[in-house]
Amino acid sequence: MTLSTVRLHVGQGTVRGPLTVFPVWTDAPSLGSSHLTGADAPVDVAERAGSPAVDQLVVTNRGDRPVLLLAGELLEGGMQHRALTATTMLAPSRPTVLPVVCVEQGRWHGDGAHRRRSRRAPLSLLPHLERADGQHEVWRRVSRFGAVAGPSATESLLDPLDATDGRRLTSGLQPLSGQRGLLVGIAGRPAWLELFGSTRALTAHWAGLLDAATLDALSRPAVRTPAALARSFAERVETTPLTRTRSAGLGARWQGGGRVRVDGVRWHDRTAHLSAADLSHSLQEA
Repeated sequence: MTLSTVRLHVGQGTVRGPLTVFPVWTDAPSLGSSHLTGADAPVDVAERAGSPAVDQLVVTNRGDRPVLLLAGELLEGGMQHRALTATTMLAPSRPTVLPVVCVEQGRWHGDGAHRRRSRRAPLSLLPHLERADGQHEVWRRVSRFGAVAGPSATESLLDPLDATDGRRLTSGLQPLSGQRGLLVGIAGRPAWLELFGSTRALTAHWAGLLDAATLDALSRPAVRTPAALARSFAERVETTPLTRTRSAGLGARWQGGGRVRVDGVRWHDRTAHLSAADLSHSLQEA
């Protein structure tokens, strides 16, 4: 399968320092309001009862519609802050153990409850979330943000995100009518594309996506990403062969690509979420 029958339309970019943010539209059918996502979705997150585990949390959808949870979505609190490792479509009324990674190395105490604010891990962390040795690499990369956003007493990703939020490069940017995704260029090159099943879903994650992009962009050269490169990146995403790899809760996961890695979740034969990253971008340097 490819997205070649679905067109991605990349609009005019907005430049904010190292960031160039392009709106993305698509002619793919919308999922509308068939599912919930974002901070307002009624999802409870808790440690495993009796024996909390660093790499697992129990997630329960309390609503009557499926909920889309995204790879890199931050689950704050509990014994330590975590991030989901993979996108999933969560069924209603069914406690589910989901894999996570720790994004706060220096704490293992607290209560069992977590909160969700639709905040996301930066792009530079995402390729490492599911790797066998990914936890140590995530910790190492989180610690590097201290050099550009200030130190954290517990080596927490939330502290640099909080410090960055007050000076967001992207203040004032909002989704446009019908917009379903965004393409982020950093320091002159496309880095990251995200596409959602509806404008409503994009809007629910908008602030978290831009905060994550801003943190990745700190200290990078203030170079515009050309529109031609952005559109070439989108075309490459469209033509990347995708293979169904596993289930994603109620959905199915499709993956493919090499230098440009594409990862999507389909539900009811429609794309609920798709992300694409250029793994050769300087963000991914060791």
